Amino acid sequence: MNLRLLGISVLGVFLILGMFLSLWSVSKLERKSKETSRSLSALISALIVSSLTYEEVYLKLGKVIEGIDFPVAVIDKTGKLIAYKNVSPEDVGNLRFSEDITYYNERVGVLKYDYPGYVKLLRVITFLLYGGMVVLSALIFYSLYFSIKYERAEFWMGFAKGLAHQLATPVSSLYGWYEVVKESLPEDAREGINRDLDRLSSVLRRFSKLGGNISLEKVDLFEVVEKVLRYMSEKYKSSTNITLEGERFYIMGDAELLEWAIENLIKNSVEAGADKIKVRLHSKGNRTCLSIIDNGKGFTKKEIGMAFKTSFSTKQKGWGVGLLLVKRIADLHKGSAFIEKSDPFFETIITLCFPTL
Repeated sequence: MNLRLLGISVLGVFLILGMFLSLWSVSKLERKSKETSRSLSALISALIVSSLTYEEVYLKLGKVIEGIDFPVAVIDKTGKLIAYKNVSPEDVGNLRFSEDITYYNERVGVLKYDYPGYVKLLRVITFLLYGGMVVLSALIFYSLYFSIKYERAEFWMGFAKGLAHQLATPVSSLYGWYEVVKESLPEDAREGINRDLDRLSSVLRRFSKLGGNISLEKVDLFEVVEKVLRYMSEKYKSSTNITLEGERFYIMGDAELLEWAIENLIKNSVEAGADKIKVRLHSKGNRTCLSIIDNGKGFTKKEIGMAFKTSFSTKQKGWGVGLLLVKRIADLHKGSAFIEKSDPFFETIITLCFPTL
C-alpha cells in the first residue's frame, strides 16, 4: 500500500511539473506571437513611409511574412485582403487579435493574427495535465482514506479478537467456580455475582463482534436507549440527571453494540463533569440520529478535530478508547459519529446517525 501511494505521489509531482512547464511554454509563445505581430505592424508602417505607392509596399509584404509561423493577414483601409499566411481567406475574420498599420499617424490598414496552432495544442495538453492532476489528487485522497480505514479495521479485528480470546478462558472458569460455590452464598450475593458475570459475558461478546462482520436486525432504538438509561441512571443516580426525549425509531442494528456506544458516551459525559445529560432521538433527512447533550467541559476546537481518533482523550489518564469504540460501532452500522457542537460547561452535543429503516 505504501509503495503504491509513493508511486502515485511521484507521478503526481511529474504531472505538476509538466503542467507548469507547459503553462510557461504557452505563455512564452503567446508573448512571442504578440511581439512579432507588433514588430511586423511597425515594419509595414515603415515600408509605407519609405515607399512611393501602396502597391510597392504590398509587393514587398509577401516576402516579409514568408517566415511567419502563425496565422496572419494584412487588410487595407478599404477592407480588402492584401496578404495572408497560415490562414485561409474565409477564416481571416476568425483571427482574434489585431494591430493597426499607420502612415504618419493615420490608420491605413490592419494586421490581424492569432496564436500558432501548436500553442493551442499546448494549451489543450496543459488542461489535460491539469485534469490528470485533479484525477490523481482524487486517487491519492481515495487511497489514503481507504488505507487508513483498512488499517483501522485491521487494528480492531486484531485487538478485539485477541482480547475476546484472552478473556474467554477466565470467564468460563469464573462460571465454573460460581457453580461450585453458589449454594453456600447468600441470595443477594448470588444475584450480584450473576449480574456481574452476565455483564462480563456481554462485554466479551461485544469485543468479539467488534472484530468482524455483525448480523444486523430490526432494532427499536428508543427501547435500546431506555434500557441503557435504566442502568446508567442507577449507576450515577446520586450525581447526574439523565433524561430521554424524542420519537420511536427503528434501524437495522445490533442492540448490544448500540447499548455499548450509548454507555460510553454517557460515561464520557459524567467524567467530563456533566450533571445534566439528555439523550435525544430525532431524524435528519433519511437518517435516524441519536444525540447526547450535556453540560460538561466539552471539547476545544483542536480536540474536536482529534476526536474519534486513536489514543485521543481529554482525561489526563484516559486511554482514548471510548470515542474510538463509538466510531467503530457507528461504522459497523454504516453510520457516522461526530461532535455537533461544544460550548464548554453549557452544551456539548455528540451525535450518532444511522440509515433509517
